[in-house]
Amino acid sequence: MAEATVEQVECGFCVTRLEDLEDSRSLPCSHVHCLRCLLGNFEVNKIVRCPFCREVFDVDIHSLPTSNTREGPSLYCDSCTRKGVNNQPAVIYCKTCSTKLCAKHRESHDDVLGAHPMITMTDYKTQAMKLAPRLCTKHTELPYSLGCRKCLTCGCVECLSVLENCTDGSPHKLMSLKELVTELSKEVDGMRSEILDREDKLSDLLKHMTGVLCDYDSETRDMIETLHRTRDEQIESIQQKYKKLEEELIELRRNTKLELERFTEQDVGVKLSDLNRHRLQIEARHKHNHQVDIINRHGETINQIKELLSGNLPTLKLSNMATLEVKGERREVEVEVVTSKSVSIDLEDELTTPDTLPTQLSLLHTVPVSGCCTSVCSYQGNTYVGLESGRVDIIDENNQLSRKFVGVGNLVLSVAVYKDRLYTLVYDNPYTVTVHDLTGKLITNWTHTDHWNGYISQLAVVSDQVVIPDRQNKRLTVYSLTGEVIKHIQCPLLSPNWVSMCAVDNLSVVVSDYQTSKVFKVNIPSGEVEWTSQDVPNPGGVAYHGGRVFVTNCSNTTRVWILDVNTGKLLTEISDAAIRTDSDVFDLHVTGNTLIVPRYNEHKVLFYQID
Repeated sequence: MAEATVEQVECGFCVTRLEDLEDSRSLPCSHVHCLRCLLGNFEVNKIVRCPFCREVFDVDIHSLPTSNTREGPSLYCDSCTRKGVNNQPAVIYCKTCSTKLCAKHRESHDDVLGAHPMITMTDYKTQAMKLAPRLCTKHTELPYSLGCRKCLTCGCVECLSVLENCTDGSPHKLMSLKELVTELSKEVDGMRSEILDREDKLSDLLKHMTGVLCDYDSETRDMIETLHRTRDEQIESIQQKYKKLEEELIELRRNTKLELERFTEQDVGVKLSDLNRHRLQIEARHKHNHQVDIINRHGETINQIKELLSGNLPTLKLSNMATLEVKGERREVEVEVVTSKSVSIDLEDELTTPDTLPTQLSLLHTVPVSGCCTSVCSYQGNTYVGLESGRVDIIDENNQLSRKFVGVGNLVLSVAVYKDRLYTLVYDNPYTVTVHDLTGKLITNWTHTDHWNGYISQLAVVSDQVVIPDRQNKRLTVYSLTGEVIKHIQCPLLSPNWVSMCAVDNLSVVVSDYQTSKVFKVNIPSGEVEWTSQDVPNPGGVAYHGGRVFVTNCSNTTRVWILDVNTGKLLTEISDAAIRTDSDVFDLHVTGNTLIVPRYNEHKVLFYQID
């Protein structure tokens, strides 16, 4: 657990300086935050987690001490105090003897009693609440020291003389508090693995549902395009018929998507979030609470775990899903919406990614562009290219540089298209984020603060949120789609050098950092780093497709590394002299089996077939 130091100068949530806080609370880890922020975060996440040290605590927020009134634990030698020598600083705490010792008494302690487990006073201060003796309610000068394994009753040594049998009439099975808590923890740990297994299965289902939604959206979009092409080939007199067909298809599509989204967010997402929250509370209870509290609440803990593991995993069965049947080229309307396709989603189905890994890259074609190109993205057949000259151009589906799309006035660092909107990160002082529709009309823009030293940075759009690195403050800033700051995610792995980033699903981003040679995955809702890989030296562009992360190297682009998106494990490397270049590669994009690479210094975009 991280200890709060004088370096903390602001609330970990709202970054208000400590001296300006009106009502603050100190967590058991000693970090101080706004009461309002703690309550607001608990309202959303249902757990108490410190944003600095990431520890979870099972505490009542309102009962936490204020930063001004918190009374720290005594740090003086207990042996000196008993002998009338006050204020002698302790240097170590003996966990076996529950005693704080100065340097002199530690030496005599080791000579007489031998080596006992010790912790430093720094660790003692953060664990004082857990280590402090709990006094017996009947014999108020004696601490609890014994507990019964059967009835989970605690007592002190004086309680032995008046101790009655257990509630079932059998004798007590007495043991020390430490032994009893160890046994109870083993029981909880055994059931905790079942919770983690259930959590993993729900995570897999959530990721699977993200793919289902994307695939279904893509399939039905193609259906509508097919419907449009067929409609345009018909005579004017039957246009109203096509309009009616389109409305019917869109309505069926909308209803199916709503059901898929409801199942994903409510049946799967909510259950996963609730299971995760309860697990963290149970772990925090055994990690930070007093042994007596652990024993007293053990029955409650077991019942809570059994309730979490009860019931079946969520399933979904859909019918009446829309497909199209085109019945040839005739003068009559021969297109109709049918609902014969069905789908069943069940977690017991095997959720796997394809076993076949790419082995080589084949150059398909090269498209020259008018300037240094920094970034690319693909959307509905078009490739959007960000240029150093301050504009975004489009390469159409025929691989022709069709037109200048939008001008943004300065160096384009990153481009991304999300829900028919083009998001562009532009170098300025400060940085600017611009949002255009696909006709080139400016919708909105906002500024973003970051450290500029001539190195590229990027943005990613994840589940209606725009994520941009703030390298100067070592954090990721999360915006709404209209530019409001939602939160900051502390990210110590960020360096002030080249940073590339891509969205990998509705929950996470993968970041590659050139200076530290690290590629890591960050979960946006929780702010946690799920994995870190150092298999790619000086990583540059990064892209995601089909459960895999594609990474290039800034200084030697003859290879492409492929990582597993769930674990960060290196799956394979593709090396081909045909892709050798001295040009920097700041970005990548993968669509289907095509890898799109912008060549910065060579003023061109290359398209490769992934075989």
